[in-house]
Amino acid sequence: MGNITDDIRTRFDTFAASSFNETDSLALSQLAYARMPDNVPRYRPDEAGLPTVPLRDLLRAECYEAMFGRVWSPPLNVDLLRAMAESPRWRGLRVGAYVDEFDPETTKQFAACAFDVGDGSLYVAFRGTDSSIVGWKEDFTMAFRRPVASQESAVRYLTDIAARWDGPIAVGGHSKGGNLAVYAAACAPADVRRRITGVYSHDGPGFDEAFFATPGYADIAPKVHKSVPESSIIGMLFESREDAADGYTVVNSDGLGIMQHFALHWQVADGTFVRADGLDAGARYAARTLNDWMARYDDERRRLFIEGLFAVLEAGGRAVAPDGGHATFGELSSHWTQALPVMLATARGIDSEDRSVMLDVLKGFAATAATSVTAVIPTGR
Repeated sequence: MGNITDDIRTRFDTFAASSFNETDSLALSQLAYARMPDNVPRYRPDEAGLPTVPLRDLLRAECYEAMFGRVWSPPLNVDLLRAMAESPRWRGLRVGAYVDEFDPETTKQFAACAFDVGDGSLYVAFRGTDSSIVGWKEDFTMAFRRPVASQESAVRYLTDIAARWDGPIAVGGHSKGGNLAVYAAACAPADVRRRITGVYSHDGPGFDEAFFATPGYADIAPKVHKSVPESSIIGMLFESREDAADGYTVVNSDGLGIMQHFALHWQVADGTFVRADGLDAGARYAARTLNDWMARYDDERRRLFIEGLFAVLEAGGRAVAPDGGHATFGELSSHWTQALPVMLATARGIDSEDRSVMLDVLKGFAATAATSVTAVIPTGR
C-alpha cells in the first residue's frame, strides 16, 4: 500500500470504469493547496461562463516553489501533480475559477478552485489551512464564531459557480476546506443542493448542534462523506461521534502523531482508503476533553479559552522557531520535549479552571505526537 500518489500511478481506470469516490476527492482537495500559476483563470463574480485550462498547464517547474512552497512537503505535492497529469484517469482534468483571498482584519483566509473532472461533473475544492500553528488557530476559531468570513465566502462561491455549470457538482476539501465544503453545500440555495452528488470533508472540523438542525444540512446529510486519520485532532472538533461506525471513515496514516493530518500520509490501495480500526486513545482523549468543555460554555468563554490555548501553543512554537518564523505542528511535534517546558510556563498565567482543561488537551496532543515522546504532563494546577 502507499499514499494517494502511489495509487494514482498504478490505477489506470477511467471514471467511466470506476466512478468518482472519496480518494479522488482527497487528491483534488490536496491539489487545491497549490497557489495556482497565472495561466489558471481567476474567479471573477461578474464573469459569465467557467473558463478552465488543462491540468498539464500546471506542469511548470519554474512555478513549483510559488505553488507549493507554503504547504507541507513541497516535493510530495509536485509528485501528486505529475502523477495526475500522467494518469489516464486524470489527464483530462481542467481547472479554473481560482480565488485566493486574505484579510487579516476579519481573520479571513479563503481559497478555492473548480475542477472539470472530464466525466461531465464539476468538483468545487476549498483549500484548508496551512501547516502553521497560526493556521490551525483558524480552525478552532469556528468554535465561537459562526459564520466565519471564509464560510460566507464559500457559500457565495459555490452558488455562483453552480450557476455557470449545467451538470452534477461535488464539493470537498481538507482540514478547514472540509468544513467550508459542508457549510457551503448546506447553505446554498435549494436548487444547488439538489444538484450536489457528494460532499467530502477530509479531517475537517465539525459543527455545533444548531447547524446540524438546519433544513439545509438535513438535505445534504446523506451525501456527506467524512474521513479522518487515527490521530485526528482538527477533524474531531465539534465531532460528538467517537465510533467510526456512526458515520465517518478512519484512515490508516504513516505520519507520526499530529503529522497524520497531512493528506499525503494517508494510506490508499486500489482506489479506496486503507481503514484503521478506529481513533487512537490520544485523539479520543483530546476530542472528548475539548468538546465536552466547549459544550458547557458560551461563545465568549470559548473565545477566551481558545485564545489562551493557542497562546500556549504559540509559545512552544517560538521555542522551536526562535528566528521569529511561524512554527509548524510538525516542528512542534518533533521538538516536543524542548517546547513543553515553555508551554507549561505560559499556561501558569491562565485561569486555573481553563488551565486544567488546557493541560488535559495538551496531554492528548502529546499522546499524538512522535512516538519517541516520553514526557508526562503534570495534572496539578
